[in-house]
Amino acid sequence: AFRHSCPRSHSCPTRRRPAASMVAEPVPMVFKTGSSAGKVKQGKITNEDVLRREVPWSAFKEKGIISKDELELMYQLVEIVQSKSVAAQAALIEMRSAEHAQLFKALLTGVNKDEVVMYILSLLDELLKQKPTLASLFHAALYESGGAIDVFEPMLKLLSRQHLFILEKTTVVLAKLLSWDHYIPPAPNPNLEAALARKLRSFAAWAVALLKNVDPQDGFDQPRVVHVLGGVQQLVSSAPGRIAFVEADGLPLLLGLMSGGHYGTHSAVQLLYVVMVVVWSISYTPECASKLGHAAGLVPKLVDILKSVQKEKVVRVTCAALRNLVGVGSCSSDMIGAGVMKALLHLQQRKWADEDVKEDVDYLVEALEGSLKSMSSWDVYAKEVASGRLEWSPSHRSDHFWKDNYKAFEQNDGETLKQLVGCLASPDPTTLAVACHDVGEL
Repeated sequence: AFRHSCPRSHSCPTRRRPAASMVAEPVPMVFKTGSSAGKVKQGKITNEDVLRREVPWSAFKEKGIISKDELELMYQLVEIVQSKSVAAQAALIEMRSAEHAQLFKALLTGVNKDEVVMYILSLLDELLKQKPTLASLFHAALYESGGAIDVFEPMLKLLSRQHLFILEKTTVVLAKLLSWDHYIPPAPNPNLEAALARKLRSFAAWAVALLKNVDPQDGFDQPRVVHVLGGVQQLVSSAPGRIAFVEADGLPLLLGLMSGGHYGTHSAVQLLYVVMVVVWSISYTPECASKLGHAAGLVPKLVDILKSVQKEKVVRVTCAALRNLVGVGSCSSDMIGAGVMKALLHLQQRKWADEDVKEDVDYLVEALEGSLKSMSSWDVYAKEVASGRLEWSPSHRSDHFWKDNYKAFEQNDGETLKQLVGCLASPDPTTLAVACHDVGEL
């Protein structure tokens, strides 16, 4: 259900924008819904399944939830979506943007029945799938009404529902709307800008809170994992969304999801891939890339993934993330210290179905060789020890290295020495062997 290809723009040689196709489409949720006869159905439900149902829209007019004009607008909108002609009819929809936004606000506020809420969310999802720029419609309605036509607030309230399909659709649709950053209001409105920023932060905090409950050992088999990560992917597709996610302290959770599982199953690899897409997307905003670089253990973990995971789609997105981090803070030297050069030289020998992988690997080798030349043997050694993963690189077995650098262990209050002692507790046998050797040399 997730697109594995990642076509990317080559307009910038070093920092390329994430492609829209890289944002994963969530797997349809398995859920239960009650019928009028009280029966319970189970199955994988798609937008098409939901939109085939008949909804008594006229009943909502009779109850005063929507007006006569809004009822006619709803019938027209349903016909446009079901005929897959949203793109062709987009101008018609945009001409009445405030009316459409008010219609959705009225229904999301006034209707509580699961089946109807499912229909409304599926309709919104299809609108945004067929014509993503329609997200501007809801921002325009908010600004032009002075905040009166607010579709975001009732959708945020839906995040407390227990119905998995409603949660899935709300997560994805809300992420698409809140992360949309292409709308330019006709006049600045600091109050509305602040209100939208609060909603974005609220959604990011909710997503991060749910990610805390994800066990990487479960892989990608849990429905809640699918819809939350799908929402996070959409959220970090824009700079404001990336910043909100990072400020909600989401980076340590991503590191935990990258580190906690074993990559022997398709489900575990898929979870890792989706997490890596999120990391890659975050790396496109300089402020967030800097935070990635400072996240303890993240760069060494990316290098570790290159060494240990063979799946091409994972290698591709990991290399793309590392490429974006070259030159960010100490990331280049951190990569070298974690042993990335050996991994990259190995990857250069492989044949790839996607030419982007070879391009990124070659770029990383060239860029990091330049960084390596400016680093002393002690710099490289200290970075390796700081990464927590040791290999039998030349420094460890060089008598000259130890004679020239033993006093450097006293620098910074013995920081490198303390890190070396910490490696004695490593579960990795090679790291443990090298650490014992180095303590003996010292």
